[in-house]
Amino acid sequence: MQPVLVKVDVAAADLGWPARKVFAAADGGDLVTRGLAWVFDFSNGAEHARRELRFWRPELLAHAKFDYPFRNWELDWVIAKILPRTRTNFHAGEVDQLFQIRHNTRLELDAELNGDKRNGANTYSRTNLAAFLTRRWLGTLAAQKTVEQ
Repeated sequence: MQPVLVKVDVAAADLGWPARKVFAAADGGDLVTRGLAWVFDFSNGAEHARRELRFWRPELLAHAKFDYPFRNWELDWVIAKILPRTRTNFHAGEVDQLFQIRHNTRLELDAELNGDKRNGANTYSRTNLAAFLTRRWLGTLAAQKTVEQ
């Protein structure tokens, strides 16, 4: 499977920005105004000092060409591009590759990813992975902060 979520180093390279500018835009809630709507935060809890942002690569590549075709798309449509609807389950290694995470990070997130042991291997349902992405989308996080205030 070709991963379509990438880490901040790839995002910075695609955008031609230093990584600190990408982090600053994410922390300031400025990514959407800069044309990046599809960013996910995989950080593990508030005490986690390191931001684990994942960017949807097609949007980055379009943004680099000053094109913004994905700005008004629905979250479910984007998730379907990340996790094909034709798949109902993903093996642990596929999740690591798709989400560009390490084995240890996946294990730290396992309760939230809600994996299942099948035939001696960790397996994750598309439904649970889609719910994880929905919760971790910066748009969802921004909406939660607005409601809490």
